[in-house]
Amino acid sequence: MNKAMINKICGKFGFEVNGTSYMQALRKSAVVPDAFLIQQELLERRATVIFDLGANNGKITRKYREIFPEAAVHSFEPFPEMFRELAQTTASLDKVFISDKAIADKRSKRTFYVNAGVDTNSLLESQNTGLRSDEQVKNKSKIEVETISLDEYCRENGVQHIDILKMDIQGGELDALKGASGLLSGKKIRLIYTETNFIPQYVDQPLFQDLMVFLYRFGYRLQDIYNPIYGKGSLAWCDAIYLPAK
Repeated sequence: MNKAMINKICGKFGFEVNGTSYMQALRKSAVVPDAFLIQQELLERRATVIFDLGANNGKITRKYREIFPEAAVHSFEPFPEMFRELAQTTASLDKVFISDKAIADKRSKRTFYVNAGVDTNSLLESQNTGLRSDEQVKNKSKIEVETISLDEYCRENGVQHIDILKMDIQGGELDALKGASGLLSGKKIRLIYTETNFIPQYVDQPLFQDLMVFLYRFGYRLQDIYNPIYGKGSLAWCDAIYLPAK
């Protein structure tokens, strides 16, 4: 997708995406914002419930506990090897609840693709894009994992709201949000922090504009994008923060 088409979509929501050279020049001339400190500021340093989807080895779970020491963190990691590391990393932390289920749109059993780089494991099959990341997403094996929706998980565990929903789930973001329709409808999620792609690294992967349009229907707006990564002369993926519209 080129810049003109992206901005045609983004224009409907009141913002635009600048070109690669502009963004790179901007990053060189300014301090790159820390998305986690931005989350602190946006929530006025108050968060009691955080969900870490795609928790991997628990590094981000620990980071959230450092910047929001009063928060309970629910961390999800379906890949057994990483789940064991997550358990070890968080063993000494109170109010951390870990699950080996993947978050999706409903409770089911799904194929989970284990790739060369464990950070790229996904419920979606990978595909070549011509980006350097193609090597990392090469499939090594497949396993079966259990999935659950956020609405189901929260209902079963007595979770009434989520202050921060962090997602790093390699193309599974839209499915996860569909499974949180009840939470979104009631504005029960205060902040969404997610990785999002402009170039589909996975088969049938929802892209930046798909997430934005879906969240717009529930009254959530893009706050900003962070950590942009470029490839083939254009924006390939980034992190994004969404907030309920005031």
